[in-house]
Amino acid sequence: MRGKTYWLIFFVFTMTIVNASAQSLLTDTPRYTPDAQQAIDDYNTAIADQSEIYNGAGYTLYPAASKGSAYFNDAVFTAPGAIRYDGIMYKNVPLLYDMYADVFVAAQRNILFVLRADRLSDVYLQGHHFVKLIFQKEQPLTPGFYDELYDGQTQVLVKRARQVNNITSVQTIETIYENEDVIYIKKDNHYYKVDGKGSVLNVFKDKKRQLSRFLSDKGIRYKNDKEAAIVKLAIYYDQLAN
Repeated sequence: MRGKTYWLIFFVFTMTIVNASAQSLLTDTPRYTPDAQQAIDDYNTAIADQSEIYNGAGYTLYPAASKGSAYFNDAVFTAPGAIRYDGIMYKNVPLLYDMYADVFVAAQRNILFVLRADRLSDVYLQGHHFVKLIFQKEQPLTPGFYDELYDGQTQVLVKRARQVNNITSVQTIETIYENEDVIYIKKDNHYYKVDGKGSVLNVFKDKKRQLSRFLSDKGIRYKNDKEAAIVKLAIYYDQLAN
């Protein structure tokens, strides 16, 4: 216990030298100064299986579906990620994201368990940064984890969600997971639910003409990759607004 306490004190002390702007970077894992990164490595090594993250409920994988998947990027296996849990960063945690239940699942040796959402704030997994949002009055958001695609003067978030349908025939039951992702743009401290190109341009209506021309000039096909197109529009809007 004394050794664990030492590493925690050292970790907290070293983290004070971290560049604060690093927390907003959309990378596979957050970036820190070399000393802070070494502190994180040493802390994770020192606590090993005694980590406080291993206190959630047990988890069992869903059976394979006939179509679609409940898991982010259809990954039914864990991938190394980083989490901020009780304000402390842990890296190289084996993770998967259950979009149907909106929970992150970690592995300790051969056991799967749910990470407690009340203690989890950030997750970096497969090149994505997931942030937890709580209920906000007069906003169209539900509490939960959101995939932060872009974080600038404006922000682009996606609520990853799956709906399950069971189709029963005489001999079989087919399980189908349907995509119900919802995209939001945050502008001027308000979240706007968007879908079609028109709804996005309406959010940015003060620069609508320039953004329409931008899509045309760059040959961006909105329907081909809606999320990527919205991120490009948000980035360009922020450039125009500055």
